[in-house]
Amino acid sequence: MRTPIVLFLLSLVGWVFSAGNVQADDRPNILWIMAEDISPFFGCYGNPDADTPTLDKYAKSSHLFLNAWTTAPICAPSRSCLATGMYQTGIGTQNLRSEVPISDKIQPLASVFRKNGYWTALRNKSDYNFSADGLFDYHEDEVYLWQHAPRDKPFFAFLNIGATHEGPGNISERAAPAVARLDKARLHDPDKVHLPPYYPDTPEMRRIWARYHDLISVWDMDIKDVLDTLKADGRDKDTIVFIMADHGLGLPRYKRWLYRTGMHVPLMIHIPEKFRAFSPSGKASSREEHIVSFVDLPATALTLAGIKVPDIYQGSSIFQKNAKTIKQRDYVFGARDRADDMYDLSRSVSDGRYIYIRHFMPHLPPIQEGIIFSPTEKESLVELHRIHDAGKDTRESIKLWSPRPYEELYDLQKDPWELNNVANDPDLSQVKQRLASELRSWLLDIKDSAFLTEPEMHRRAQAAGLKVYDMLQDDKLYPFQNVLNIAEMASMKHGDGLEFYSSSDPAVRYWALMAAVMADKKTERMKEVLTKGLSDSNAVVRTTAAEGLARMGEVKKAIPVFRSLLHSETEPNMGLFVARAVALSMDDARPLEKDIRETRATYLAPPGSPRPWKDFMYSAFSSWALEWALIKSGLNDYDDF
Repeated sequence: MRTPIVLFLLSLVGWVFSAGNVQADDRPNILWIMAEDISPFFGCYGNPDADTPTLDKYAKSSHLFLNAWTTAPICAPSRSCLATGMYQTGIGTQNLRSEVPISDKIQPLASVFRKNGYWTALRNKSDYNFSADGLFDYHEDEVYLWQHAPRDKPFFAFLNIGATHEGPGNISERAAPAVARLDKARLHDPDKVHLPPYYPDTPEMRRIWARYHDLISVWDMDIKDVLDTLKADGRDKDTIVFIMADHGLGLPRYKRWLYRTGMHVPLMIHIPEKFRAFSPSGKASSREEHIVSFVDLPATALTLAGIKVPDIYQGSSIFQKNAKTIKQRDYVFGARDRADDMYDLSRSVSDGRYIYIRHFMPHLPPIQEGIIFSPTEKESLVELHRIHDAGKDTRESIKLWSPRPYEELYDLQKDPWELNNVANDPDLSQVKQRLASELRSWLLDIKDSAFLTEPEMHRRAQAAGLKVYDMLQDDKLYPFQNVLNIAEMASMKHGDGLEFYSSSDPAVRYWALMAAVMADKKTERMKEVLTKGLSDSNAVVRTTAAEGLARMGEVKKAIPVFRSLLHSETEPNMGLFVARAVALSMDDARPLEKDIRETRATYLAPPGSPRPWKDFMYSAFSSWALEWALIKSGLNDYDDF
């Protein structure tokens, strides 16, 4: 017979041995699992080419969001929104890549978790367009992040798994190690995959499309390993898991494109039984058709953890305790800005049925000229260039190379591939007006920073001794509505807005000159104003004037200004701005060859360095732009790059 003291000691021993699997804090762990560059091409989303058994099974015990949208169709700005709970365009972090000093008013998600007693971890890249220093307790190339967490704290872990990035998605050699992990029986047959209608139906495009689905199957295997290990470690019942991707597929017409194809992402959230008070009606799973945005996910994670959402956050929690349904939003918004060395400025809004896109640089085609879109390494672009150069584009693929209208509108129900722009359909005029009004209200509400050029944004903040976000909030420093008015006129490509060149605001003068750059019909008046702009006090305005004149054939006027700017503008973001203007407007850059080579040399790393450039930001992108100017002038070959 066991005495009470023996029973007590035995129970104590049992408690000690089980304590390793017990979390002292009863709040949930939060695990974010992020894929790179994939659309919702899982079986649970109805994709006919999917082979994703792990994700399909997990979706049955999770909340699957059928209409989740990122805020940008490329990684860094999208991740910036996830990291801050704020639209990237409202805090100056919209350009890929950059490093923007952020305001003390901004409260990054990881820092909020840390302040509230959570252990925080990140695998691999942050890519937030601002420094992640001090945000994470643990930042390593380690898959099982939670194994390093103390047992007396809940954890917030951001796990990047990148097998599906556009690199392996476009380059056979980089895909081979991952694809080799699949059984041969699971490899996708190129002849049987369902190729989208905006690609030419060629054997090569089918091979690329099939391989991307192979990579998604590999990613599914990686997710199985993560979830199995989480369970084996006894953490699955205490951990709320988010599974998502940063933006659409890493192929043309997806990544970098502001269409639904680039913005629609997979999202499932698994809530263990002990935290089901936050599930709609307490259910373990659901299929949610309502639109949700990435800007809502930081607020959602904090709400699930019982932490107050900072007032500055611009999204709302999808889940509320003891609610019968998820929180519904009326609209989702998106933004396309500089990616690598390619400048752009487009904004979108969708209500789930329609998507309205407003281009503020419609003179630029989707596939711009330059290194990143060149027929070099990326096999999808090699094939698209081959078809285009042979004059064999389809009615849809030719749009990839053509300037855009300033407005696009698509009925996603009738036209899920976004092939037929109905912006001028009189029957949909009220729909377009409603969405355009909502988009403009959003721009004004967040004070979109991108209507200042990147160099001007930084110049204003530095001149005022402020961080970018704080500068944007000051109407005297950034009279945004005035700037937006001119940008709207200029981007209609009629030359409207030129008269505002007399403004004292360099941002207004810039957009006034852009009216001439973008106009379909050029006039002598435009040449006069652009010529005046060559002596402007602002470097951005001088650069734009030189670009505009070079595009109009007045190269001799532009060359002295370009030469001066190439040597004098050493600020990284301004150097890139000048380099890209030279690359776009100088069909024959031989008069500037010496200047281009000398300037490009300043961006290169010493011999023997891991990369050719000093950094994989402005140095790399400026070098690419200048290299392109040499290539298109016949002064360098692709092999020289």
